Amino acid sequence: MTLHVPEGMVALVIRARLAAGVAHGVPWGISLDGLLASEIRENTKAAAREAGTDYEPYSSDTVPEDLELPLARCPGGGSELWHWAATFAFPEDEVPGPHVQYWSARPDQQALGQISTELPALVSERQGRYRSRVMPLPLTVCRHLVWRAVGNPAAVAELLEPIAAIGKKRSAGHGHVLSWEVAEQPDADPWEFAHLHPGGSLGRTAPPSCLQDHDHVRTGGEGQMGLRPPYMHPVRRSQVFLPV
Repeated sequence: MTLHVPEGMVALVIRARLAAGVAHGVPWGISLDGLLASEIRENTKAAAREAGTDYEPYSSDTVPEDLELPLARCPGGGSELWHWAATFAFPEDEVPGPHVQYWSARPDQQALGQISTELPALVSERQGRYRSRVMPLPLTVCRHLVWRAVGNPAAVAELLEPIAAIGKKRSAGHGHVLSWEVAEQPDADPWEFAHLHPGGSLGRTAPPSCLQDHDHVRTGGEGQMGLRPPYMHPVRRSQVFLPV
Protein backbone atom coordinates (compact mmCIF):
# COMPACT_ATOMS: atom_id res chain seq x y z
CA MET A 1 0.00 0.00 0.00
CA THR A 2 1.27 3.49 -0.84
CA LEU A 3 0.43 6.62 1.08
CA HIS A 4 -0.59 9.79 -0.75
CA VAL A 5 1.09 12.85 0.74
CA PRO A 6 -0.92 16.07 0.24
CA GLU A 7 0.87 19.26 -0.74
CA GLY A 8 2.42 21.02 2.26
CA MET A 9 2.81 17.81 4.25
CA VAL A 10 5.99 15.85 4.92
CA ALA A 11 7.23 12.97 7.09
CA LEU A 12 7.84 14.21 10.65
CA VAL A 13 9.47 13.18 13.90
CA ILE A 14 7.76 14.76 16.92
CA ARG A 15 9.63 14.68 20.22
CA ALA A 16 8.34 15.67 23.68
CA ARG A 17 11.02 16.30 26.31
CA LEU A 18 9.65 15.13 29.67
CA ALA A 19 10.35 16.25 33.21
CA ALA A 20 9.72 12.75 34.60
CA GLY A 21 7.50 9.75 33.96
CA VAL A 22 4.27 9.58 31.98
CA ALA A 23 1.26 7.43 32.89
CA HIS A 24 -1.13 5.93 30.35
CA GLY A 25 -3.92 3.42 30.57
CA VAL A 26 -3.04 1.01 27.74
CA PRO A 27 0.08 -1.08 27.06
CA TRP A 28 1.18 1.23 24.24
CA GLY A 29 1.83 4.97 24.17
CA ILE A 30 -0.41 7.99 23.69
CA SER A 31 -1.62 8.59 20.14
CA LEU A 32 -0.47 11.74 18.32
CA ASP A 33 -3.75 12.11 16.43
CA GLY A 34 -5.61 11.79 19.74
CA LEU A 35 -3.50 14.58 21.25
CA LEU A 36 -4.15 16.87 18.27
CA ALA A 37 -7.88 16.09 18.21
CA SER A 38 -8.13 16.73 21.95
CA GLU A 39 -6.46 20.12 21.59
CA ILE A 40 -8.79 21.11 18.74
CA ARG A 41 -11.75 19.96 20.83
CA GLU A 42 -10.57 22.03 23.82
CA ASN A 43 -10.19 25.09 21.58
CA THR A 44 -13.75 24.56 20.32
CA LYS A 45 -15.06 24.33 23.88
CA ALA A 46 -13.20 27.50 24.87
CA ALA A 47 -14.63 29.39 21.89
CA ALA A 48 -18.14 28.19 22.78
CA ARG A 49 -17.76 29.34 26.40
CA GLU A 50 -16.43 32.71 25.23
CA ALA A 51 -19.40 33.13 22.91
CA GLY A 52 -21.90 31.88 25.51
CA THR A 53 -23.06 29.03 23.28
CA ASP A 54 -23.36 25.29 23.77
CA TYR A 55 -21.14 22.62 22.25
CA GLU A 56 -22.14 19.03 21.62
CA PRO A 57 -20.40 16.57 23.98
CA TYR A 58 -19.32 13.13 22.86
CA SER A 59 -21.94 10.44 23.42
CA SER A 60 -21.82 6.68 22.92
CA ASP A 61 -25.22 6.97 21.21
CA THR A 62 -24.06 9.25 18.39
CA VAL A 63 -21.38 8.98 15.71
CA PRO A 64 -18.59 11.46 16.61
CA GLU A 65 -17.43 14.03 14.11
CA ASP A 66 -14.06 13.48 12.47
CA LEU A 67 -12.16 16.64 13.30
CA GLU A 68 -9.87 17.86 10.53
CA LEU A 69 -6.28 17.32 11.67
CA PRO A 70 -3.09 18.63 10.02
CA LEU A 71 -2.12 15.06 9.12
CA ALA A 72 -2.28 12.92 5.99
CA ARG A 73 -4.79 10.08 5.85
CA CYS A 74 -4.00 6.42 5.25
CA PRO A 75 -6.93 4.81 3.37
CA GLY A 76 -6.45 1.59 5.35
CA GLY A 77 -9.29 -0.78 4.53
CA GLY A 78 -11.37 1.88 2.79
CA SER A 79 -14.73 3.33 3.85
CA GLU A 80 -14.62 3.82 7.65
CA LEU A 81 -11.38 1.83 8.06
CA TRP A 82 -9.07 4.77 7.30
CA HIS A 83 -6.77 6.32 9.90
CA TRP A 84 -4.53 9.34 10.37
CA ALA A 85 -0.89 9.01 9.33
CA ALA A 86 0.63 9.12 12.81
CA THR A 87 1.95 6.65 15.37
CA PHE A 88 1.52 6.24 19.11
CA ALA A 89 4.26 7.45 21.48
CA PHE A 90 7.54 5.56 21.67
CA PRO A 91 9.78 6.02 24.76
CA GLU A 92 13.30 7.18 23.98
CA ASP A 93 16.13 6.64 26.51
CA GLU A 94 13.74 4.71 28.74
CA VAL A 95 14.79 3.84 32.31
CA PRO A 96 14.13 0.10 32.80
CA GLY A 97 11.22 -0.58 35.12
CA PRO A 98 8.78 -1.46 36.34
CA HIS A 99 7.98 1.90 37.93
CA VAL A 100 4.78 1.90 39.97
CA GLN A 101 3.40 4.62 42.22
CA TYR A 102 0.16 4.50 44.21
CA TRP A 103 -2.61 7.03 44.61
CA SER A 104 -5.35 7.01 47.22
CA ALA A 105 -8.78 8.59 47.55
CA ARG A 106 -11.45 8.70 50.23
CA PRO A 107 -14.90 10.32 50.34
CA ASP A 108 -15.19 13.87 51.66
CA GLN A 109 -18.02 13.46 54.18
CA GLN A 110 -18.56 17.22 54.55
CA ALA A 111 -18.74 17.80 50.80
CA LEU A 112 -21.23 14.93 50.37
CA GLY A 113 -23.45 16.50 53.03
CA GLN A 114 -23.41 19.83 51.19
CA ILE A 115 -24.57 18.38 47.86
CA SER A 116 -27.23 15.97 49.12
CA THR A 117 -30.51 16.52 50.96
CA GLU A 118 -30.49 13.10 52.60
CA LEU A 119 -27.48 11.10 53.79
CA PRO A 120 -26.90 8.36 56.36
CA ALA A 121 -25.00 9.31 59.46
CA LEU A 122 -21.82 7.98 57.87
CA VAL A 123 -21.01 7.06 54.27
CA SER A 124 -19.12 3.77 54.28
CA GLU A 125 -15.49 3.93 53.21
CA ARG A 126 -15.26 0.13 52.96
CA GLN A 127 -17.91 -0.68 50.35
CA GLY A 128 -20.09 0.91 47.67
CA ARG A 129 -19.31 3.57 45.11
CA TYR A 130 -17.84 5.96 47.70
CA ARG A 131 -15.41 3.46 49.22
CA SER A 132 -11.79 4.47 49.79
CA ARG A 133 -9.29 3.40 47.18
CA VAL A 134 -5.58 2.71 46.90
CA MET A 135 -4.69 2.25 43.23
CA PRO A 136 -1.42 1.41 41.44
CA LEU A 137 -0.19 3.83 38.76
CA PRO A 138 2.32 2.29 36.30
CA LEU A 139 4.75 4.86 34.90
CA THR A 140 6.99 4.98 31.86
CA VAL A 141 10.14 6.87 32.83
CA CYS A 142 12.11 8.23 29.86
CA ARG A 143 13.86 11.35 28.62
CA HIS A 144 11.64 11.78 25.52
CA LEU A 145 8.48 10.46 23.91
CA VAL A 146 8.75 10.17 20.14
CA TRP A 147 6.06 10.04 17.46
CA ARG A 148 6.32 9.63 13.71
CA ALA A 149 3.77 11.17 11.36
CA VAL A 150 3.07 12.65 7.96
CA GLY A 151 1.59 16.11 8.23
CA ASN A 152 1.93 19.88 8.11
CA PRO A 153 4.87 20.70 10.43
CA ALA A 154 3.85 24.26 11.28
CA ALA A 155 0.24 23.34 12.04
CA VAL A 156 1.24 20.31 14.14
CA ALA A 157 3.73 22.41 16.14
CA GLU A 158 1.12 25.14 16.72
CA LEU A 159 -1.37 22.65 18.18
CA LEU A 160 1.21 20.92 20.38
CA GLU A 161 2.94 24.04 21.75
CA PRO A 162 0.32 24.87 24.47
CA ILE A 163 0.11 21.25 25.73
CA ALA A 164 1.98 21.26 29.05
CA ALA A 165 1.22 17.71 30.23
CA ILE A 166 -0.02 14.44 28.76
CA GLY A 167 -1.28 11.11 30.05
CA LYS A 168 -2.98 10.27 33.35
CA LYS A 169 -2.66 12.04 36.72
CA ARG A 170 -1.34 15.23 35.14
CA SER A 171 -2.39 17.28 38.19
CA ALA A 172 0.04 15.20 40.27
CA GLY A 173 2.94 16.23 38.00
CA HIS A 174 3.06 13.17 35.76
CA GLY A 175 3.54 13.61 32.02
CA HIS A 176 4.88 17.17 32.35
CA VAL A 177 6.26 18.31 28.97
CA LEU A 178 9.27 20.64 29.07
CA SER A 179 9.37 21.28 25.32
CA TRP A 180 8.13 20.07 21.92
CA GLU A 181 10.23 19.53 18.81
CA VAL A 182 8.85 18.90 15.30
CA ALA A 183 11.52 17.86 12.78
CA GLU A 184 10.94 17.34 9.06
CA GLN A 185 12.21 14.17 7.37
CA PRO A 186 11.73 14.89 3.63
CA ASP A 187 13.57 11.75 2.43
CA ALA A 188 11.69 9.31 4.67
CA ASP A 189 9.17 6.68 3.53
CA PRO A 190 5.70 8.14 4.23
CA TRP A 191 4.10 4.71 4.80
CA GLU A 192 6.76 3.83 7.39
CA PHE A 193 6.33 7.13 9.25
CA ALA A 194 2.54 6.66 9.28
CA HIS A 195 2.69 3.16 10.81
CA LEU A 196 5.99 2.13 12.41
CA HIS A 197 8.01 2.92 15.52
CA PRO A 198 11.71 3.83 15.02
CA GLY A 199 12.70 0.19 15.59
CA GLY A 200 10.46 -1.06 12.78
CA SER A 201 7.65 -2.56 14.89
CA LEU A 202 4.02 -1.56 14.40
CA GLY A 203 3.50 1.80 16.07
CA ARG A 204 -0.28 2.21 15.92
CA THR A 205 -3.54 0.31 15.48
CA ALA A 206 -3.90 -0.63 11.83
CA PRO A 207 -6.37 -2.64 9.74
CA PRO A 208 -4.99 -5.85 8.14
CA SER A 209 -4.99 -4.18 4.70
CA CYS A 210 -2.23 -1.79 5.86
CA LEU A 211 0.16 -4.70 6.42
CA GLN A 212 -0.64 -6.83 3.37
CA ASP A 213 2.68 -6.00 1.71
CA HIS A 214 4.60 -5.79 5.01
CA ASP A 215 4.54 -9.29 6.48
CA HIS A 216 7.88 -8.70 8.23
CA VAL A 217 6.46 -6.04 10.59
CA ARG A 218 6.29 -7.17 14.21
CA THR A 219 2.90 -6.50 15.82
CA GLY A 220 1.24 -6.97 19.18
CA GLY A 221 -1.32 -9.39 17.73
CA GLU A 222 -4.91 -8.74 16.69
CA GLY A 223 -7.83 -7.39 18.66
CA GLN A 224 -10.75 -4.97 18.81
CA MET A 225 -9.52 -1.40 19.22
CA GLY A 226 -10.15 2.11 17.96
CA LEU A 227 -8.66 3.19 14.65
CA ARG A 228 -8.77 6.97 15.07
CA PRO A 229 -9.93 9.46 17.71
CA PRO A 230 -11.97 9.29 19.82
CA TYR A 231 -10.34 5.85 20.23
CA MET A 232 -12.62 4.64 23.04
CA HIS A 233 -15.87 5.40 21.20
CA PRO A 234 -17.72 2.16 20.22
CA VAL A 235 -18.13 3.12 16.54
CA ARG A 236 -14.35 3.57 16.17
CA ARG A 237 -13.58 -0.04 17.16
CA SER A 238 -12.51 -2.47 14.47
CA GLN A 239 -10.57 -5.71 14.15
CA VAL A 240 -7.02 -4.39 13.88
CA PHE A 241 -3.40 -5.26 14.39
CA LEU A 242 -2.18 -3.82 17.69
CA PRO A 243 1.08 -1.92 18.26
CA VAL A 244 3.97 -3.46 20.14
